[in-house]
Amino acid sequence: MSSQPIDFELAEKTIELIPDHAWTQVRQAIVTALVDCMPGSVVEQLTGDHFDFDGAEQALYAYYLDEEEQNHELIIDAFKIMGELNTIDLLNSLNLQANGISKTREG
Repeated sequence: MSSQPIDFELAEKTIELIPDHAWTQVRQAIVTALVDCMPGSVVEQLTGDHFDFDGAEQALYAYYLDEEEQNHELIIDAFKIMGELNTIDLLNSLNLQANGISKTREG
């Protein structure tokens, strides 16, 4: 968990840059990353089983799927748990585009 205070202005700017069509992809990527950061005791609190990481992903995905407000909370939670830089790096790795077409890397 990041010990730095959250830059809420950066969070808002990050949220604004995520295209509406991309939230499902963003949600899946961040939830997976959050569960990867979780100790087994937290997984157990979510699922009742210390090793049910898939169940923890399903529980978090359902939680963040509820309302549009949850998109904001998802980014804030990711900033808190993974850190701002790691969250932004993850989002950049998704190659999101406003037009719905992912960027491709040439090389």
